[in-house]
Amino acid sequence: MCRPVRENGGDSTDREKIMDRWYTMILLAIVCFAVGSFLGKVASLKDIPHRVYFFEGVGTLTVFTMFVIYNRGLIFNNFSFNAPALFMGLTWGIGTVLFIAALKYAKLSVTVPLTAVYPALTVILAFVFLGERLGPKEIAGVLMAIGSAALLAK
Repeated sequence: MCRPVRENGGDSTDREKIMDRWYTMILLAIVCFAVGSFLGKVASLKDIPHRVYFFEGVGTLTVFTMFVIYNRGLIFNNFSFNAPALFMGLTWGIGTVLFIAALKYAKLSVTVPLTAVYPALTVILAFVFLGERLGPKEIAGVLMAIGSAALLAK
């Protein structure tokens, strides 16, 4: 990745370093999601969806426990209930169950691209409920995502 150089010959600015950091995190997340989806298909070939979800949950709880232990000071300082975050977890959990069940019966080459269309719906929800503006690039991206789902659908 190219790093811009300041006019005085120095390294990247703090803002550019933060951008590099989040971009790296997103790339690592994509790799994790890709490997996780592949392993989900491998697991579903040799076991029932219920047990696959059980072990996926054990893995998720392991990461969750480590996260909470490491960040307990930040999490529990001035603690307050966050309903949207709770519902986010519930909807992701339900989505994961449905995804694992679908892996048993469908090709990975179809299920993963179809489920990857969810950001288009997220953008539409942000537009409708949060008033986020959509530029030409965002509109084109949403339309292409919907078009790809139509191509993959039976």
